[in-house]
Amino acid sequence: MLNPQWLATFITLVETGSFTRTAGLRFMTQPGVSQQLKKLEQSCGTALVVRLGEGIELTEQGRQVYEYALAQQQREEQLFDSLKFDAPYEGRCVIACSGALAQRIYPSLLMLQRQHPGLTIQLEVAPHRSIFQGISQSTIDLGISTQQPDEDNFSYQQAGTEPLALMLPANINGNSDIISKLMSLGLIQHPDASHYLNLYFSHCGDHALSDCDPAIFRQSGRINQLSQILLPVSKGLGFTVLPSSTLKHFADAAEVKQYEAPNSVSEPLYFVTSRHRQLAARYDVVKAALIAVLND
Repeated sequence: MLNPQWLATFITLVETGSFTRTAGLRFMTQPGVSQQLKKLEQSCGTALVVRLGEGIELTEQGRQVYEYALAQQQREEQLFDSLKFDAPYEGRCVIACSGALAQRIYPSLLMLQRQHPGLTIQLEVAPHRSIFQGISQSTIDLGISTQQPDEDNFSYQQAGTEPLALMLPANINGNSDIISKLMSLGLIQHPDASHYLNLYFSHCGDHALSDCDPAIFRQSGRINQLSQILLPVSKGLGFTVLPSSTLKHFADAAEVKQYEAPNSVSEPLYFVTSRHRQLAARYDVVKAALIAVLND
């Protein structure tokens, strides 16, 4: 079995590319780093790095040992997580949600981590299908989704709501003749635009919108990067429908307005987990913090 200390030093050396920095991070001398590398190479029976001045380049065998060392490190972390199963303020929490929702919840998760430094928050941004797949494969512990998975191996519970808004350029005045204004602007498409548009028009209580087929609007642009979707809207180049929370994180928020419809429109949010796996106690703490945010 390879010495864990040698492997840890090797990981640091690969990631820093420097014997000097590795020595500092590992609280060792440079000769000590070189000695551990030599012992590791002797144990493996092959050279792992090529020295390039003060830097290094991995050999093919070195790349394999590096990947092995990372896998061993991850297994050790998972073991420690499992040993802390019922510690409510310690361990790793792997959560996945949409990009818009990540913007909304991440500050609260970081605040929770500051209060309890033993927690490690790992937040993944992914579409619904990838979230459900990750839960099935045990790479994601807790998903937050607007969709309820229909497979029997999932459990879900209500977590909160995701308010939606019709986003317009700030210089659009009043609610009169809204269809003509939208026709003139054109739709800024994004991966969820059609779904949001149909949901918003159906439930906003504005008869002009509810009687309108969203398919009539021409597409004036398309982008799949959440942080940039409102940019063409702010420039007067189109309209779109997004979670209202996205406007708070947009740099030129003053150049965008939310349409004032008779009814607010929102989607339900669900916590999604594996039906066959009990989550550690720390997830109760995390879920309580998320519920507070998602119902604010």
